[in-house]
Amino acid sequence: MTETLPLDPDAAWKAFEARDRHSDGRFVGAVKTTGIYCKPSCPARHPKRENIVFYRTPEEARAAGFRACLRCVPDAVGATGSRCARGRADRGGRGSGAA
Repeated sequence: MTETLPLDPDAAWKAFEARDRHSDGRFVGAVKTTGIYCKPSCPARHPKRENIVFYRTPEEARAAGFRACLRCVPDAVGATGSRCARGRADRGGRGSGAA
């Protein structure tokens, strides 16, 4: 069994503020006032810092009574066939910018 390091709320908040895609899949942030959890790169408006709590996994957030964001779909991070994975495959792995 592997041991996980404790989640640093300040570092997690900084990742949310920066919408850091590299942090997706490492933790989720759950908003107390809406009952929704998101991945760090979610494009939705940021909540107030005092209204967010961080969990290592979507399962932990669901167990605490939160539901997944319909905008960023945090449960699909790393999943085969997710919207992001399909989008990259549709573009042949290239970015969406024009040449």
